[in-house]
Amino acid sequence: MAGNTNAVQERQDQPKEYPVLWWTKWFGETIEEGRVIDFCGLPYTCKFTLDRTRYDEAKVIVVHASSFEPNDVPNLHDVKSGKKALVLNTAEAPQDYMISSQWTDIFTHLWSYSFTADFVHTYFLSGRGSGTFINSILAKPMYTIQEKNVFRKDLAPVAWIVSSCKAKNGRHFYIKQLLKHIRVDIYGHCMKNMDWPMHPDGREFTALEVVGQYKFYLSIENSNCDDYVTEKLDRPYAVGVVPILDGPKDYSRFVPTNHSSIRMDDFATPKQLALRIHQLDQDDAAYMKYLDYKESATPIESLLSPKLLETWDVPQGTWGPDGSGSRCGVCKLAHDMAEGTYQYNPKKVIGPDTTCYFKKWVYISWVAEFYWWTIVLAYESAGKKVSASAQT
Repeated sequence: MAGNTNAVQERQDQPKEYPVLWWTKWFGETIEEGRVIDFCGLPYTCKFTLDRTRYDEAKVIVVHASSFEPNDVPNLHDVKSGKKALVLNTAEAPQDYMISSQWTDIFTHLWSYSFTADFVHTYFLSGRGSGTFINSILAKPMYTIQEKNVFRKDLAPVAWIVSSCKAKNGRHFYIKQLLKHIRVDIYGHCMKNMDWPMHPDGREFTALEVVGQYKFYLSIENSNCDDYVTEKLDRPYAVGVVPILDGPKDYSRFVPTNHSSIRMDDFATPKQLALRIHQLDQDDAAYMKYLDYKESATPIESLLSPKLLETWDVPQGTWGPDGSGSRCGVCKLAHDMAEGTYQYNPKKVIGPDTTCYFKKWVYISWVAEFYWWTIVLAYESAGKKVSASAQT
């Protein structure tokens, strides 16, 4: 009898656990099955499951955007009546169906990289310590400028690691134009011109080891959407390389200073960008100004952007805009829904994503040619006017 009493007491002492139902797999994988959310400092926990037999019990249902099927959705009456919260999860740029309200209006919450989302899950780890974004910012450069100048005997000034030539913004069209004016070492599966390097013992270089040898790195996203910034930015900052950026209009949450990167949008043509890279490649002092947040003798934090620190240098014990913080938010929603403390708004939907600039660089080849012919025609016109004036 005493044993039964102890077992009951032990169960009572354990925090209450709330289920969160993943309606879909994550890119075809079941990695969310059984994930326990017990690190949030809450007096309860949550457990993720893909078991649809727990539908009645679960108050929060998550759909992975890339796995969404219009023919396979939960009971929308349960969602619209406030019995269930339907959460759209995505770490990628918006799927085609997310650009209109036909399907986005069925979802009550958004879990994504966007800082306007209900649960913000970026590609970076907040806080301090190993693996955090701040740690990458503060890390010492992998190589000195003198060592990079030695590497330049064999390597281009710019590197790019890329896996796809099907980017929605057409970034590869821009790079094709850039290659006419400067050498770029390209690794990966799109426009590859360099083999992945190996150590003498046969080990492959890590991505950071590849990037660290260069002066510049193309941190260009496959889509231009607000807040969509991926590991492409973390790589150069972690090893002391200047990133060349193309992504959202506003990078202020992600860059350590306003002179720690180069924006493609600041140059009218790829040729002008190439000229700037050439200038910095030949001027060590000018180049190193881009890395002063790493090299300064003053307290480094004093040089960093207040917005960057506000976003990522979150106090210990608080939820940051990362995987852990977003999962804690989802868990709190599951608790609040189950306990009846969530303030339901029947008009709340995530709505379509209108922040993306699609096909940004698709027409760059035509634009470059148009720009060149405009200059030629302008000179010809000016020449004819001078000739006519001389004749009169």
